[in-house]
Amino acid sequence: MKHLKRILILSLCLVILCGLSGCVSVGNGKKVIRIAHAQSETHPEHIGLLKFKEYVEANLGDKYEVQIFPNELLGAAQKAIELTQTGAIEFVVAGTANLETFADVYEVFSMPYLFTSEEARHIIGQ
Repeated sequence: MKHLKRILILSLCLVILCGLSGCVSVGNGKKVIRIAHAQSETHPEHIGLLKFKEYVEANLGDKYEVQIFPNELLGAAQKAIELTQTGAIEFVVAGTANLETFADVYEVFSMPYLFTSEEARHIIGQ
């Protein structure tokens, strides 16, 4: 389980890094990366996002500013996903159940016993 959390956090960071090119610029020339999620400030997702913010701003602080919105500050997961679609925010951390309402392709990940192991899940997802 601990290994799975590390993989999920790493995957989240990779997805976020891949999307940095579409961020909003502010007056000082920095691009703002807005990330919304539904968890509290003590949840591992938020802690992982804080580490991501720390990493990005330490290494790319002259180019990017990361803003994290926990506790559904920008709305529930459905609303936050809609905000990403319109470009109001760059990223949202949401489960596949929320994504299924926007695209049927995500339903496959909600099927029970779909994968025989963690390794099989990662191989198929590549």
